Amino acid sequence: MDHDLALSLRMREGFRGQILHVIPRPMVQQLAAHPLLHSLLTTDIGWYPEARYHYVERPEGAAEHILIYCVQGAGWYEVAGSRHVLETDEAVVLPAGIPHAYGAAMVNPWSIHWVHFTGIEGDYYAQLPPSATHKLTVDSRCGAELSRLFNQCYGSFVGGFVLPKLIHASKLVAHILAELFYNNAAFSPNMRTSRFHSLAPTFAYLAENLHTTLTLAEMAAHAGLSESQFSHLFKRQTGHSPIAYFNQLKMQHACTLLTITQLSIKEVAHALGYTDAYYFSRLFKQHIGVAPRQFRSELGAGKAGFG
Repeated sequence: MDHDLALSLRMREGFRGQILHVIPRPMVQQLAAHPLLHSLLTTDIGWYPEARYHYVERPEGAAEHILIYCVQGAGWYEVAGSRHVLETDEAVVLPAGIPHAYGAAMVNPWSIHWVHFTGIEGDYYAQLPPSATHKLTVDSRCGAELSRLFNQCYGSFVGGFVLPKLIHASKLVAHILAELFYNNAAFSPNMRTSRFHSLAPTFAYLAENLHTTLTLAEMAAHAGLSESQFSHLFKRQTGHSPIAYFNQLKMQHACTLLTITQLSIKEVAHALGYTDAYYFSRLFKQHIGVAPRQFRSELGAGKAGFG
C-alpha cells in the first residue's frame, strides 16, 4: 500500500470487535477522592483486535499513565524522542505527561489490551519499567492471566458507570499491574529489566529441599552460576541472601508443622534438616520472634494467628 494512503487511513479507534470504555472526565474527578479509588483509578480501558492503521499521537502526553499489552502482532511507540517496536508478549507503560505516539505495524498489526490509570499506586508502577524503553517482556503464564483479568474488567462496565462496578474494575487493574510486575517470570522489578536470570527454578528447588541443609555452593550449582553471581542476583531479586531466604522458608514451614502436627520440637527440627534442636529453636526465635514451644502454646491459647 502507498505510504501516503496508509497515513490517511490512520485510526484512533473503530476496529472490528473492539471494546472501549471511557469514564466521563467530570466523573473521574469525583471518583478520584473515593477512599477505594484515590490510590489507583481506571479512567479508560479497551481491547483493539487486529487494529490495522491504529495510530495515536499526544504531543503533550496524557493525563494518565497508559499500559499497552500486545497479545498478537506488532506495533511501535515513540517516547522521549526514541522509537521502539512492541511485539507479541510485550507491554509498555507510558508515564503521564510524557509526549508520545504509537501505532500498529502495517504488516501483522497488533491486537492489544490497554488501560489508562491514575493514583499514587499507579505512579509507583509507572516508574518500574526500564527508563530507556518503558517496555517489559511478558511470560506466557502471566500473559494468559493478564488477558483473563482484562476480559473480567471489561465485564465490570456492562450496565454503566456505577460506583460498585468502577471500584471492581479499578481493583482488577491493580491486580493486572501486580501480575505484570510482581508475578511475571520474564521481568524483575528490582533489576528493572526483562533480561535477567530467572530464579523460579531455584525457588522451586529450595522449597523441595526444606528437609535438607543446602549450601550456597549447591544452590549456585543448581542455578548454573558462580557463587558470587548467584548471591548477587538472588539479593537483587529478593532482597535477601540465599541462605537467609532458605532459612526463612524453613521457619515458615516449621510454623506449619507446629500448627497442624503433634511432632515434638526435636522432630520438627529433624524434619527441617537440623540435627541440633537447640540451634533450630534459636533460629526459629530469631525469625518468628518467639521460641517454638511458646509459639505452639500461644497458638493453643488463641494468641498466635493462623486463619
